[in-house]
Order: sequence, then C-alpha cells, then structure tokens
Amino acid sequence: MSRIERVVVHGVLVVLLIVVFAERPGLTPSAEAVPARAEDVLGPADRVVLRGPAGEVSVSAVNGGLAWGERGTDRTWSLGAVDVPKLMRSLMESERFDEDRQALREEAETQNAEFEAQFEDFREEFGEITPEDPKFPEAQQRWQQMMQEYQKWQQGTMAIQQKLGAEQIETAFDELVDAVDIVAERLGVDLVIRFVPPAEPFASESLDQASDQVSRRLLLHHPESIDLTEKVAEELGV
Repeated sequence: MSRIERVVVHGVLVVLLIVVFAERPGLTPSAEAVPARAEDVLGPADRVVLRGPAGEVSVSAVNGGLAWGERGTDRTWSLGAVDVPKLMRSLMESERFDEDRQALREEAETQNAEFEAQFEDFREEFGEITPEDPKFPEAQQRWQQMMQEYQKWQQGTMAIQQKLGAEQIETAFDELVDAVDIVAERLGVDLVIRFVPPAEPFASESLDQASDQVSRRLLLHHPESIDLTEKVAEELGV
C-alpha cells in the first residue's frame, strides 16, 4: 500500500471512530451529567461534627430528624397544633351526642310535668289556705313533703345530666386524640399541642372568662403550616 493510500485509510478510520463514539450515550457531557458543585450539596455523611466554644457537637440523622446527643431529648421534633376547643364543640354538637341529651331532657320534662300536676292538685284542694284554717297543719305537711321530693328529684336529674355530659366529653376527647394520632402519623409530626388562634374573638362576659381566654392562647404567633385543625376535623368527619 502506498503512502498516499495509508493516509486516506487512516483518515477514514478517524472519522468513523469519531462518529461511533459520538453516538454512544454517556460518552459525551450533558447538562444532566454535570456533577453538583460543592456549595450545592454536602454529603452524604453519617454525622457532622461542629466545633464551638463549649466543645464539639456531633449531629446525625435519627428517625427523620436531627440528633446531637445520646439522650432521647437531644433531637429536633416536628410540631403541629390543633384548636381543641373548636373541635370539641363540633363533636359535642354532633347529632349522636345530642340524641342522648335530648332523650334525657324529654324524660326530665315528663317527670317535671308530673310534679307540676301534683302542685296544681294541691292548689285546687287547699287554695289560699291560712294558718287559722284547721286543715293548715295537714296542708303544710303535704307541701313540705312534695317540695322535698321535688328538690330530691331535681338534684338527681342534675347529677344524671352532669354524669352524661362528663361521659360525652371524655368520649369526644378520646376520639379527638385518636384522630390526631392518625393525622400526625400520616404527616410525620412528632409533637401536637393544643391551642386557640390568637386572632379568634374572645367569648367572654366576665373578668374570669376573659382571663381564661388569654390562658388558652398558648401561641401568640405561629406559621399557618403547623395548624392541623382542619385535617383533624376531616378525620373526625365534623
């Protein structure tokens, strides 16, 4: 092969090699293949040691948060907040709770009507009786007996209503806590506190009520993202 022929063949081979390697993926640089700059990404690393005036602190990732010691409290926690009074009112006003209270009210009204009938019978029998009337001692004794029975019934009815109310509040709170657990687990929230939004109007007519409203407002300023009230309400169906 002459020198000219060898030059031509070598030239063709170079061109072919350039074409072949240019078409193979991964052999030419691209925007996706450009490595991240050091100032954009640091790591991955199992831990980072920070040095300060009091010594070194080892920071590591634990359960989705940051830890800087061996104690369980030496870590960051994600935070959420729930307007508990608002959700408790919604639960207590729900139909299933109101049905039990309504049944108790109707029973009390029926029994109260029976006492009213006894009082009316007494008035019809004795009218405007005076101490000089020979029947006054009998009337006085019957009236006192009826009033004792009526007051005893009132106290018993009030106790039953109070007991029902206490049971309903406990049931509603348990359901609220269960819903908070579900929402917190779904969103990866570690701590959920109760709060009342500071902008909510005071519902108070006395100094004690106003002071209570202030005490309920634990957070004076907060990012809206930590408010889980609506998500918990959806879970409760209220």
